[in-house]
Amino acid sequence: MSSPPHYEWVDITKAFASVSRTLPIGHLVKDDNFGLFEAMSAIELMDAKMDAGMLCNKELCQVSSAEEAIEQGILPLNPGTEDIIGISDEILSCVCTWLNGHSMAQTVLTCLYLHSIPQIESPVLVSICNAALKCCELIYCIISTAGCYEEEDFLTCTYGYNLSPNMSTSKVISLLKDGEDELNRKIKRGQDILPVEDAILKRLTFWKYFVIVLHKIQMFERKNMEPLKGDLKVLFHTVSPIKSSLQIGTQAVVTNQKHRQMVGFEYLVNQKLLSSTPPRYIEIMERDAMCEYLMRLFAHIELVTKISDSLTLSSIIRFFVRFSEQNPCVLSRSCLFYVFLMGNKVLGEEPFTKIIKEEIKTFSYPVSFFPPYMSDANVKSLVNNFLDGTALCIQDYLQAMCHNKGRQRRKLGALLPDLSDLYKKSENFDNMLHAYLSNNDNSANHMRSYSCWVLFITVEVMIKYLLLGWDLELYGIHEAHYIYCYLEYLFSWLRQTIICGQDQVLAGEALEKKLAKRNKNMKRKKKEKTNHMVLQMTNVYQMMSHGYIKALEGFAIQGKLDSYLDKKYDNEELRFRQRFLPFNISMPIPLEISKYPSLSYIIANAPSGQEQELFQESLDNFTSVKQVLDRIPPQHSVDCLSKVVKMNCVQMGLVVNGHCKDSKKPPILDFSICQNVPFMKVV
Repeated sequence: MSSPPHYEWVDITKAFASVSRTLPIGHLVKDDNFGLFEAMSAIELMDAKMDAGMLCNKELCQVSSAEEAIEQGILPLNPGTEDIIGISDEILSCVCTWLNGHSMAQTVLTCLYLHSIPQIESPVLVSICNAALKCCELIYCIISTAGCYEEEDFLTCTYGYNLSPNMSTSKVISLLKDGEDELNRKIKRGQDILPVEDAILKRLTFWKYFVIVLHKIQMFERKNMEPLKGDLKVLFHTVSPIKSSLQIGTQAVVTNQKHRQMVGFEYLVNQKLLSSTPPRYIEIMERDAMCEYLMRLFAHIELVTKISDSLTLSSIIRFFVRFSEQNPCVLSRSCLFYVFLMGNKVLGEEPFTKIIKEEIKTFSYPVSFFPPYMSDANVKSLVNNFLDGTALCIQDYLQAMCHNKGRQRRKLGALLPDLSDLYKKSENFDNMLHAYLSNNDNSANHMRSYSCWVLFITVEVMIKYLLLGWDLELYGIHEAHYIYCYLEYLFSWLRQTIICGQDQVLAGEALEKKLAKRNKNMKRKKKEKTNHMVLQMTNVYQMMSHGYIKALEGFAIQGKLDSYLDKKYDNEELRFRQRFLPFNISMPIPLEISKYPSLSYIIANAPSGQEQELFQESLDNFTSVKQVLDRIPPQHSVDCLSKVVKMNCVQMGLVVNGHCKDSKKPPILDFSICQNVPFMKVV
């Protein structure tokens, strides 16, 4: 037997401290192999917050792997019915905790039964464990393929564990169905079924439909949309019976040292892994919270299936935006993008470029889409190449909207340079097409059909970027003025692009009519005016932005924002440039600080009594918006917006009459009613 190694430790603390004093301020000595990533990933040994092993040492407990637990007889291979119910519920809690951004090694893989399925003697537990692994495999496939996650959302590392141990989906479903059939036969024979047996039956049904739904999403085909909706409905209704029978199963126990204990689980088993895991000791989601999480998840996935009702690109983008506003989890967000662009085809059927082509045709009706010109091989090739490049940008836009909100804003900002490049290419493309078509037909005036639409999309992304700042609570009340100034500026650009597109549609229809007279075989299609509502809502938001601007200027003159503006180190110009740094692109032309009427300038140059004029102007704007919204047909959902506008009208009416005139407290922007449009409270 070899002797243990002998170490001669030398204390270098004093020498290290002495040498480090010779370094100038801001200097650092580091090894080439030890960079920022290694520094951030380093674990401070013996620190309870960093070293996961400290919890084990503190409790003086022995961490056992699945094999060791079986050898020691502490892992029952044929557990009782109550234990099986509790194990099933605990696995579900671990899956939900995994979907909340924690590692698989500290959540799902803490179940020792998942490591030793061949040794399990209970057929019911075998079917549940196989179903759990299959669900994790399908979830992993959907999320990793969609790519709508970040490290804080989902950890893809499986630590070398095989999630698919030679078990097909049909075999997993068959095993679950066998267990269901055995209990259902007992019911049909008129025998009384015990509460524990009924609870087992409900869980087998849940796991079966959970596997079926995930499998249909992973292998999505549009023809299976209706069956998927039916299975989702059944799956959603299986959660309530599970929630009502949670107390039947064996419960996890939390010790005084906050160590969770449950039959069949070892929550520190990650210490047995050779690969590194996050050092923190995590808390597994409680079972009541798990049921609520699953109900929200299935409700959001059911909402995903309604994407098939969106037929145009504009309606698809609105669907993605509204879906993200509901704060869905990483799995439901991934399901949306995965289902929509399955294999780079919309709902697994038609090419994405076809949807984009129809959208551009509706927006600006380019001459190049007319049958006489589209039959030209050169024109067709140019258009198809442009659509292929555009599809990548729009795909990135939709994928960005499927990230969490914090990442959404960052990705939208990173998308703007790509859209700017696309705009330059679209301008060149417009000029190239115009020159080519004009040489062949003097009546074919191509104008700016493609670049106008690209500019429209770019401005929409910029507006969404700014509005997400409110949602993420990134702005202070002292910044609201220049935020709404920029929003008003962007809405004016949006309005111009819509009007430009409408003019091009009219010109295109006139040319089409002229060509139809020349060519009797050419069929004309009547075009619907789809941008009228978009233009109307753009005008509404522009007027509202102006209303907020004038109200904030009045409050600044009254001194309600002095506590923010009088800071010694405040620099409004620097804040302005930093807030709108991603907007330094070619088009739309960035709003320069020199053209921005700063609050400091307004306060310094305001004549006596001007705040009343500003408040009245704000009230007039909100009143005009209210009148416009009252005329909008009821099928368009503007109730939330209309409520905020009415409340702002009342509030500004009070301010005009001197309400809280002497108060120096800043106004409160309340977003509780409408996510992007605040109600101004004056206190």
